[in-house]
Amino acid sequence: MTDAARGPVDRLAAFAGRPAGSLLAAAWAAGEAVVLPLVPDVGAAAFVLASPRQLGRLLVAIAVGAVLGSLLLAGLFAAAPGTMRDLIAAVPGVNDVLLEAARADLERAGVAGFTQLGPGPPLKAYALEWLALGGDVPGLVAGTVVNRVSRIGPVLLAAAVLGWAFGGLIRRHPAAAAVAYAAFWIGVYAYTFS
Repeated sequence: MTDAARGPVDRLAAFAGRPAGSLLAAAWAAGEAVVLPLVPDVGAAAFVLASPRQLGRLLVAIAVGAVLGSLLLAGLFAAAPGTMRDLIAAVPGVNDVLLEAARADLERAGVAGFTQLGPGPPLKAYALEWLALGGDVPGLVAGTVVNRVSRIGPVLLAAAVLGWAFGGLIRRHPAAAAVAYAAFWIGVYAYTFS
């Protein structure tokens, strides 16, 4: 079957299964770990809805990308801590309350404080506060992986379950599925930014 003959969900599934799909997820995760306000699961969950078997590969790509982004943030923080703090604080969805919450989690639990189930401070807030507290690079790497697996893993698992359960319906009604998907993420970000 040619690309033109397949529907949009099948084309999305094919892209998700290619190296380019993993590379996009990793690049998005790296950018989000430093300055992007949109989490990589916005795109990755769409990939997993279309192709649930890509869950593991995409989660690994996101974790690798997030580690690279966190290491970049660490290098920039080492060179200019005040500038990086101002830059992170200016990212939409980041504020002093979230930075303080991340700091409190890390002070209370160390690397385990990076664990995040559901909404809360973004990874960049945890990484920034870890570095400001004098945390080391191995801890930053471990914490970044813990954060991405605990925060994004459940989202991708839910997308996989929905993809397996409703894949036929999604393929038959891609426009309605896209509207529902967009409405979900708009709701998540409206809640996050409120």
